[in-house]
Amino acid sequence: MKDKDFSVLILAAGLGTRMNSNIPKVLHKFDERPLIEYVLDASAELKPKKIILVIGYKSEMVVDFVNKWRDRNLIKIPVIFVKQKLLKGSGRAVYEAIPYLKGTEKILILSGDVPLIKSSVLSKMLKVFDKTSSDTVVLTCKVSDVKKYGRIIRDEDGGFKSIVEAEVASESQLKINEINSGIYVFKKNALVKALKKLKPKGPKKEYYLTDCIELINKDSGKTDTIVIEDEMQITGVNSRKEISILYKKMNEAKIEELLNEGVSIIDPENTYIAIDVKIGKDTVIYPGCVIKAGTSIGENCIIGHYSLIDNSKICDNVEIKPFSCIFQSVIKNFSTIGPFSHLRPNSVLAEKTKVGNFSEVKKSIIGRGSKVPHLSYIGDSEIGEGVNIGAGTITCNYDGKEKHKTIIEDGAFIGSNTNLVAPVRVGKRALIGAGSTITEDIPDDKLAIARAKQVIKEKRIK
Repeated sequence: MKDKDFSVLILAAGLGTRMNSNIPKVLHKFDERPLIEYVLDASAELKPKKIILVIGYKSEMVVDFVNKWRDRNLIKIPVIFVKQKLLKGSGRAVYEAIPYLKGTEKILILSGDVPLIKSSVLSKMLKVFDKTSSDTVVLTCKVSDVKKYGRIIRDEDGGFKSIVEAEVASESQLKINEINSGIYVFKKNALVKALKKLKPKGPKKEYYLTDCIELINKDSGKTDTIVIEDEMQITGVNSRKEISILYKKMNEAKIEELLNEGVSIIDPENTYIAIDVKIGKDTVIYPGCVIKAGTSIGENCIIGHYSLIDNSKICDNVEIKPFSCIFQSVIKNFSTIGPFSHLRPNSVLAEKTKVGNFSEVKKSIIGRGSKVPHLSYIGDSEIGEGVNIGAGTITCNYDGKEKHKTIIEDGAFIGSNTNLVAPVRVGKRALIGAGSTITEDIPDDKLAIARAKQVIKEKRIK
């Protein structure tokens, strides 16, 4: 059987009653991304023949999200949606997907609410499945808190016999600490044959997919397991509390990883760092910082108290002072930001730049050594090297209908409280007097003053 001759089946029809929400469970966010998105990403990395989603509650919302995910990520893998008609357990969900499994001999089954599963683990499962010529391979984990997970039943020789759900397990079986992750690889023919033999069980009279293991064994099939040590990877969530608990565990693990890599994190309990963030050694993170997905931070940086960085690249020797917000921007070496600075998306700051307190930069390029020290708005602009922007300078980029560009060339000096009405160009080494409103281009090496003449009159005394 070829390694790529498989399809992925994602179970995403659960009501998620414990979420107490109008949103399907798999669309609830974990670290700002829907649960199902993590599972879709891991699946797509494996390059299966197709991805099948079994959906149920408010299925139109799930379909809409998945289609947008495909478009956004340019996914060419066919995605098929199966609306589960009878909500009677995981076995029934898979059974209803059988007609859509044509043309595939191997099925990887995942749960849509397990956000931290890695594609590398799934790839290993597929390889073991092929190498051992098994009818099924189940991912298991030994845990201290077994909760309501199904238990792995083995014979005296350690052979894999079956999975018993917690609802129907005996007292002795409930003491077993090896649990079922809910992630499987099945040979299609063996799975279909077992599904047709399932009987309803438990207080809700549901069809358990896990019973297929015992049925395959009884039919002289071959079953196997892979044991994973990282419990977080197989943890599913069923409530908002469980999302919070898993997020905290993930954050603790990420912070420990960074500490071991030479990053100083002053207060780990009050610092939040996304799992894919990269930070160089000898960087210091102060309390209250939130560093979101897609961010990379270089070496010898200082990230001040209560700063927020989202999907941005911070190079080496950068200082971000307290209470600064940075979104989808690039800050190059030896630059200083803040305090109370706001970099909006698509801003690029070259080496040795400064953006100071209460300044906002949006969709702009600021050249090497240039300064925007305080109380300014720079939007849709290109600023050259060695430019000084005086306090209170505003680029007036919006005319009520469209955005326009401001260009300030190398060495220009913009006096305080200047309004630059775009589109406008300020030439090299040009000087603008304080309090000016500039509506026309300024040539190189010229002085521009655009303000009313000061008038002094006698003060009237009543």
